This record gives sequence, structure tokens and C-alpha cells, in this order.
Amino acid sequence: MTQKRSQSALEFDQIIVGAGAVGSALALQFSGLGYRVAVIDARPPSYQSSDPERVIALSYGSRCYLKGLGAWQDDEDIAAGLIRRVHVTEPGNAGLVTMDVTDTKEMAEDVDALGYVVEMGHLLKSLHERMQGQVTLFCPALITNIDSGDAEKKAEVQISHAGKHVVLRGSLLVGADGTNSQVRRRAGIGTKGWDYNRFGLVLSASCKHGHDNVAYECFRESGPLALLPMADGRFSIVWALAPTEAMRLSTMPEPLFMRKLEKAAGSDVIDRTGSIAGIGKRFCFPLELTIAEQYARPRLALVGNAAHTLHPVAGQGMNLGLRDAAVLAEVLSTELAFSDPGAPILMQAYAEKRRLDVMAVSGFTESLTNLFGISLPGARQVRSLALDTMQKMPSVRTLLLRQAAGIGQIESMATHGVIPGKNGKKQAENRVRRGEL
Repeated sequence: MTQKRSQSALEFDQIIVGAGAVGSALALQFSGLGYRVAVIDARPPSYQSSDPERVIALSYGSRCYLKGLGAWQDDEDIAAGLIRRVHVTEPGNAGLVTMDVTDTKEMAEDVDALGYVVEMGHLLKSLHERMQGQVTLFCPALITNIDSGDAEKKAEVQISHAGKHVVLRGSLLVGADGTNSQVRRRAGIGTKGWDYNRFGLVLSASCKHGHDNVAYECFRESGPLALLPMADGRFSIVWALAPTEAMRLSTMPEPLFMRKLEKAAGSDVIDRTGSIAGIGKRFCFPLELTIAEQYARPRLALVGNAAHTLHPVAGQGMNLGLRDAAVLAEVLSTELAFSDPGAPILMQAYAEKRRLDVMAVSGFTESLTNLFGISLPGARQVRSLALDTMQKMPSVRTLLLRQAAGIGQIESMATHGVIPGKNGKKQAENRVRRGEL
């Protein structure tokens, strides 16, 4: 039940629930536009490395976006592993697709990698340091009530923070609080999707020859196996498995597990990386597809995993979430937005702009998992032919490269003038409008 609205609320333009990478990036971009931003998170941030490391794959386009926010100045500072080449195979099958950073030279200048493998803690530390003095952070804080508002009234969030009851009021409430979003659930927004009946087994591993900045995607009928190059020469591994197999492999003695992993990757990959020399701890998490039935409504917007959680194949989840942030900031950079950032027409515009991108990426990941999960007679031959066709057709390779490197993301930001870090004039204009300058 909605509690009585407080008369002593702290006033903001936007209230973001979730201080993860997407929520924090969005907060920085809102602040850069001159808005007053509050961010709420239930847990204090942790920047330390874990075992297994919690890593994310980011495209070159996402790196440019984060660099514009001031959160990624140097690959060494953020300890990024570079993906300069992608090697796609089906172990035991003849087909092969490779993508190399040198193939992007005619598409974009100064691309040093197709993607990057980053520990989440390193990225969050950089984002949160940039937020200091620009964004009001309530963390850790327990949300006791949410009124997401409507076209006529602002959103209101009641929290318990530092031993006090605090009420926040804003023109826009943003749910950036993950797959099990409290904001989405309290707003009564349903989801569509399914459980894959698969678990992702994650770990880090070192190989005899190292990785040479190559990422490997090994498609198997039971699920894909990805080896992503980390900054310290090891691989971060994500292996999709049936529940019973995941349980068995997660507790298997290390020497036996390493042999199983080498067999799953296939001789084509292991011949390049060398045998597996050592592994870290293993951890399992369920794989699912969850897409919100609404991305926005008056006074409310969903971003990141709160709006869509995808299969990790192709590593597009975080890139998609950062594009949510960029597009929402684009919508809120208009004159109409500065008078009412949560207006129905703006929220509808954001939802329409995001729908096609989410459908395209989720459809692509689904087609990959379905194609390589077919075990009918002749299916392997068809997949081999499909991989060879992708390798040999320039138009298909160009499309894959643009998606992998996020080049379209860079072009879109430049076209709409929302590249972070280039909004100084607009920020000053907004402050004048507010009477702050």
C-alpha cells in the first residue's frame, strides 16, 4: 500500500535505484546534463577481486562511452584484457569464423581492440570515484516504500539510510537494480522469457601458451563455452551446462576437470592456447532470458538487467545496458526534458528507441543457442557450412564486426550529440536555467 506522501522529501530530478555499472554510468551522464541525481543501493560497493573474478565483456563502443564519462582513461588503470581477435568454432566440426581488430580499419579509426574483459570491481571503483561531488549516493540503504508516481505526480522513494528514515522525490525514477528488480516488481511490470535449464559455470584458467589477446567461443550442443582473455594473461571462462553436469563438474577434482575442459574446448583451441596449467575456484549461476513487458511508463524507466537479462553467449548484456543509459540520456537532453524529465512522451520515446535494439540482440543470441543445440542428423554439416559462409561473405563479416566492436554505438552517439564529456555548454545552460550560475 502506498504510504502518505511526505512534505519534507529531498528533491531530485532523477532517482536511480542501483549503483552498478549501468546505473552509475547513467547517473554520471545525467549529472553532466545539469540534473540533480540521487542513486540508491542496498549494498556497500566492493571493489576487491574475487575468486572466481566477476568479469564483464565490453565492446570498443562501450569503452568509448565510458571514456567520455571519465571512467576509463587508460586500459592499464582499469586492468582491461584486450580482445583483438575472436575465434569461433564448434569442437570436432570443420567450420570456423575469425574476426580481427585489423578488419575494422575501414569502419572506424584508432580501434585498438574489438572488446575488453574487465573486472566489475575495477570499473565500479572508477565510476564511483567520478560520481563523488556530482551525484548524491545513498548506500547502503534499504528501500521501505516506492511510489513510482504518474503523469500528474512525482515519484517518491522512502529509504532507511544511516539509521534515519529518508524520503526522496523526483521527476523520474530509474530501475537499474538488476534481473530481480525491486523497482520493476513494485511498479507491477511483468516479464517475458524462460529458464534455459542451463547453468553458467565460471572460473579463471591459465594456459601454457597464454591467450595472445584472442577470445574463443566454442559452440557445443549442450551449450557454448567462452574463453575470454584477462589482463594478467589468464582466461575468464563461462561454460553453459545442464544442471546435473554443472553440479558434477563444479565439484570434480581439479586434474580431471582440467582434462574435461580441454576436451570441451576442442583440439583446435587447445593447440593454440596450450594445455590448461591451472584453474581458480568454480561458481555456477542459472541462465535465463527475462525481458520486461514495458521499458518505461510516466515517471519510470528501466535500464540494464532490470529491463532485459540475456544468455551470456556473445557477451552482449552489459553493452546493451550501457546503450540503454546512452539513449535515456539522449532523450533527456532535449528542451522538453529539462522542464519535466519524467513526462509520458519522453518515457514513450525512450521505450520505442530501445525496443528494436533489445529485440535484435536477444534474437541474435537466441538463434545462436538454438542453432548449435540442434542434434538432428545432418545438423553438424549445416552448421559447418553456416560458419564457412559467415567467414567468406564480406557483408556478413562486416555486420558481425560492427556488432562485436560496437561501432554502430559510437556512430549513434556522435549523430545525436550525446557523447559524454562534450556536454559542458549544455550543462552550463541548464544551471543558468535553474538559477545556479
